[in-house]
Amino acid sequence: MRLTRDDERARRICSLALEFMNARGHVSSSAIARAFYPTLSADSFRRAFSRDRETLAACGIVVEECMRTDEGSSWRMREDLFATGVELEPLEAATLEVACAPLLGDASFPLADDLRLALAKISRSFAETSVVSVPRQEESRAFSTLRTCLMNAHAAQVSYVDAQGRQSDRTIVPYGLFELRGRRYLVADGIDAATLQPKDELRVYRIDRFLAAEELTKTTYRVPEDFSVEDWRRLPFQIGGEKTGVTFLVPAEREQDVRRASLGQGSFAEKDGGLHWSVGACSIDEAASWAVAAGIFPVFPKALVDAWTAKLEGVVSHGA
Repeated sequence: MRLTRDDERARRICSLALEFMNARGHVSSSAIARAFYPTLSADSFRRAFSRDRETLAACGIVVEECMRTDEGSSWRMREDLFATGVELEPLEAATLEVACAPLLGDASFPLADDLRLALAKISRSFAETSVVSVPRQEESRAFSTLRTCLMNAHAAQVSYVDAQGRQSDRTIVPYGLFELRGRRYLVADGIDAATLQPKDELRVYRIDRFLAAEELTKTTYRVPEDFSVEDWRRLPFQIGGEKTGVTFLVPAEREQDVRRASLGQGSFAEKDGGLHWSVGACSIDEAASWAVAAGIFPVFPKALVDAWTAKLEGVVSHGA
C-alpha cells in the first residue's frame, strides 16, 4: 500500500512522540533532523519541525527548546504543563454504585470484597467528574491561540469574562492547562507592563470565558522549573466563585479513598462517632455531585443535603 503525504506525516509525528516520551535527556536538533527529516534542508527542517511540534502540543505533548548553542538547539518534552481528566460516563458509574450497594452488605455474597475493590477504583476516577455530564467543548480560536502561546513561550493579550460577568483585557503568560468535567482551565501569570516579566501572581482561568486571545510573539518567558500544573488542580466543586464551608460524613470503608481523592483540601475530624470532612466549595450543586460519586454523605449546609438528595433521586430514576 502506498503511503500518502498525510500518512507519512502521521507516522513521523507518532515517532516523534515516542522519541520524546522515551528520551532520558535532551535531544539535539541535528539528531532529530537525521532521524525524522533526513531529506530536508535546514530551513525546511525548522519549518516542518515547528508544525509537527504544534500538532504534538494539540495532543498534549509539549516539546520545548531547552538549550541553544552555536552548534544548534536541544529539545525536551515538558511533562508538567498539561493534566487531563478521566473520561467516564458519570451517570452510568453512579448508577452502577447504587445498584451494587446491596451486595456489599450481603454476607452471603462471596465476591463482596472483590466488588468493593472494583467500585473503589471506579470512584477514585469518577470523583473527578460530575454526575451531570458536561458536553465536551469545541476547540475555540482563543484556546488554540493560548495553547500555541504555551508551546512557544509567548505572552498573550486576552479578553476575559469572569464569573461575575465582568469583562477585562489583560496580558498573561500561560503556564499550564488542565481539564475537569469536560471543561478546560488555564493556569497563567500576569505580566508587568514596565519590565515585561511575570508578576508571580498566578491564577486559574476557565477557557470558555476567553472572548479573544492574541499571541505576542515578541514577548517571551520561561515557565519556572518548579511549576507543576498538578499543584493547581482543585476538586471539581472548587473552581471559580466564592467558597463556602461544607461538611461531609465519610464512611469508614471510604476513608482511604476519600483522603486520597481530596487532594489535601480541607480537614478531617472525628465527631459524633464518625469521620467528618470539612472543605470549601464554590458550587453546592457540584459538591453534591462529587459526594454521590465518592460515596459520602452531606451534613452541612442544608442546601448541600437537598442537592445531594436530588442527585441521588436522579440516579435511581435513571437506573429504573
